[in-house]
Amino acid sequence: MPRLEDFREMIDGVEDPKVLESGQALLREMIQINELRLKLETLESGLTDGGKAIFYFFAEELDEDEIVFATERISGRLRRLQRAEENKAKESKIEESDDAETIDT
Repeated sequence: MPRLEDFREMIDGVEDPKVLESGQALLREMIQINELRLKLETLESGLTDGGKAIFYFFAEELDEDEIVFATERISGRLRRLQRAEENKAKESKIEESDDAETIDT
């Protein structure tokens, strides 16, 4: 903690508000950087969790543009699968309705 004590003494010796505001801005930016580093570490440690692992080894070699393209590709594939599932559910309801009408008559 000797560095902190030196820093405190330096702060106490500054009389210019603009210099102090600059120091405050610097420290706030350093706090943000530390928070971002922690978030980055957390994100990186989870890259191979669960189902992500099968994609990780392919994705780690992609550049930024390729990652964006791959993300859009996955989104499109998910939408198609969801629509197909919704269509199956609709068809199933129609068949059930037709079967119920047949039974009623």
